[in-house]
Amino acid sequence: MTDKATSAKRADLRNKLDNVVAEGRDAVLEFQLTPDRMAAFISAYTPAEGAGTPLSIELMKSELKRAGINGKLDHDGAMFALKRAGEGKSIINVALVRGTYPQNSTDGQIITDADFNFPVLPGMEFGTLHEAIPSSPGRNLSGETIPAKDTHTPSPLTLAADSNCSLDVETGTLVSNIYGLVQVHDNEILIESLINISEDSMKVTAKLYPHDCFNMRYELSALEPVLQALNVVRPLQHVAGQTAIKNARETKTVQKAVIVVGTEPVPGRDGYFEYAREDNAPQSVGTTGEDGRVDFKNRGVHPMVGPGDIIGKIHPPVEGKAGEDVFGKLTPPPGGNHLEIKAGPHVAPMPDGITYKATAAGIVQLQDNLLAVKDVLETKGDVDYTTGNIKLEKGSVHVNGSIRDGFSVEVPAHIVVNDSIEGASVTAGGDIEVKGGLVMSNKGLIRAGGCITAQFASNSRIECDDEIIIAHEISNCLIRSRGPVTAFGGKGIIQGGSVTSNVGIEANEIGSEIGVKTIVGITAKQKVNDKLIKERESLRERLSKINSVVGPEDNESIMRSTPAAKQAQMKEILLLRGRIKLKLKEIRKQLSKELNEYYRYLELLSIRVHRKIHPGVEIRIGGKAVQISKTTPRMKFRFDADERTIIATKF
Repeated sequence: MTDKATSAKRADLRNKLDNVVAEGRDAVLEFQLTPDRMAAFISAYTPAEGAGTPLSIELMKSELKRAGINGKLDHDGAMFALKRAGEGKSIINVALVRGTYPQNSTDGQIITDADFNFPVLPGMEFGTLHEAIPSSPGRNLSGETIPAKDTHTPSPLTLAADSNCSLDVETGTLVSNIYGLVQVHDNEILIESLINISEDSMKVTAKLYPHDCFNMRYELSALEPVLQALNVVRPLQHVAGQTAIKNARETKTVQKAVIVVGTEPVPGRDGYFEYAREDNAPQSVGTTGEDGRVDFKNRGVHPMVGPGDIIGKIHPPVEGKAGEDVFGKLTPPPGGNHLEIKAGPHVAPMPDGITYKATAAGIVQLQDNLLAVKDVLETKGDVDYTTGNIKLEKGSVHVNGSIRDGFSVEVPAHIVVNDSIEGASVTAGGDIEVKGGLVMSNKGLIRAGGCITAQFASNSRIECDDEIIIAHEISNCLIRSRGPVTAFGGKGIIQGGSVTSNVGIEANEIGSEIGVKTIVGITAKQKVNDKLIKERESLRERLSKINSVVGPEDNESIMRSTPAAKQAQMKEILLLRGRIKLKLKEIRKQLSKELNEYYRYLELLSIRVHRKIHPGVEIRIGGKAVQISKTTPRMKFRFDADERTIIATKF
C-alpha cells in the first residue's frame, strides 16, 4: 500500500473517532473485591467524554450493578470519590460498597476515664452508660453469612433502686447525686455514700480522699449539697475537714473526720433528798481538810437516828439546757425530774410534805424512793471471840469496832463498821460502810448487794453489786463491781491488783511512779442471744448435711450433673438449701446489729483519771487493752464503737 493510501485510511479513522467523541462517552468504573469479600473498591476509572454521562452517585450504582456487585452504596465513600474526581485527583482504591460485619455480644458498661477507687462529688458527670448489645451475623458482598464469635446473652447494666445517681436517657450521661464511691453489684450501678450520720444524730462523719475520681482536688465545701439533701443544718467543721483532706493528700491514704457536730444538752439536776445532817449524806465518804486528810468519824451512808430526829427533806429539780442534733432538732436535757418519796417503816412526813422524821431508832435507808428506818443489831465493840460470827435473818448490823481476822458477818440488809475489816468474810444484802479501812491480807471476802464505802482497801477481794467508794487508796486488790468504782474523795489512788466495773471507774491517780502493774477495766458483757445462736448452729448443721450429699457447687452445676429422673427431687433439696442460706444471712445480720448496740452502749462508759496515770497500767474495755507507757495527766478512756478500740482524751 502506498503512503498516500495509508494516510487516507488514518484520516478516515480519525474522522470516525471524532464523531464518537462528538456523540459523547459515559464515565466507566471497574471494581475489585478485597480478599475477604467485605469491600469493593475502584480499580480503574475512565472519565466521561463529550456529552457522555459524568461520574455521579447514580452512575456508581449502575456500574456496580453492571459489575454484578450487590450491596448498599457507601455514601461517604461515594462522596469522597466525587470530591477527588472533581479536583482531578485519583479515585483508585476508594471503597464504594462494604459488607456487613458481625456484631459480637457486648454487656452493658460505663464508658469513662474516671478511677472509681476515688469518690464522685454531687452533680458530677462520671461516665456514659452504654446499653447491652446482642450478637448479630454479618454478610459479605457475595451474600455469605458471617457468624459472630461471641453470642452470649448480654447483661444489661441498670441503676439500682437506691442508686444515688441519675441517668440522662437521651445522652446516657451518669450524674452523681451524693459524695461516694461508684459500685457495680449484680449488674446494678450504685454510689456508696462516704458520709455517715451517727445513730444519735449528734455527728456526721466522712471518709475524705486525696482527690476525686478524675484526679482533681476538691474542698470540704463540695460536700455541702449532700448535707443539704440530708437536711443537715448544723455548720461544717471546716478546720477538722480541711485538715483531714490535707493529711489525705500528704499521706495518700483515706482519712476519717467528723465534719458536722451537734451540741450536747446540758444536764439538769433531778430533785434530790438532802439529809438533815451533812455527815448523813450517802455520797459522802468523809470530810476532807486542807491537808487532804479525811475525818471518817463525821460520815455515814446509813445515819443512825432516834425517835423524833429529822431525817431530811426533798429539794425540787433544776432544769437543764436543751442540745441540738445535726438536723437542728432540739434534744431535751437529762435530769430535771421531780423526786417522789414514800415514807416507809418508822418514818413520818412533816406537815410541809417535803420533810421527814424518824419514829424509832435505827439506820436510815433510802432505796427505790422508799425512805425507812431499819432494825439494827449493835455490838459493843469488835466482832471477835466475845461475839463470835454474826448471821442475821433480817435487819442490819452496826459494829462499834472492827471485824477481826477469821470472823464472819452475814446480814440481809446493811453493815456499818466504825473501824476496820481485817481478813474477815463479810456479806451484806445491802450496803457495807466502813469508817476505817479494809485490811484483808489476801484473806476472806467482802461482798455487798448494795454500795461499799471505806477509807482505804489493801490486799482485799471485793465483790459489789452497786457502787464502791474508796477515799484514799486501793492497793493490790481484786475488785469486781457491777456499779461504778470511785476513788477521789481524798488521795484517790489505785495501784496494783485488778479493779473492774461494769459501768465505770474514776480516780485521782492510777498506778505508781515505779510502774507497778495495775489493771483497770470495764467488763460490761454483751447479752448473748442464746436462741438465735442455737438456731444458727442447727441451720449450719443442716446445711452441712445437704452439702455433703449434693456437693458445694452452685445450683446450675448440680442440676446439670443430676440424672433427669432425679432432677425434681434435687430441685426441692436446692430450694431448701437456699432457704437455709437466706435464714443464716438474716441471723448474721441480727447478731451483728446486737453486737453494734453493745458497742454503742460501751461508748457511754469510761475510766476517768483526775490527776495522772502511770506506766505499768493496763486499760481494758470491750475486749481491747491499752498499755500506758508514760505518765499522763487528766485522761479519760472510753470505747469507740466505730473503730472498735479504746481511745484516750483529755478532760
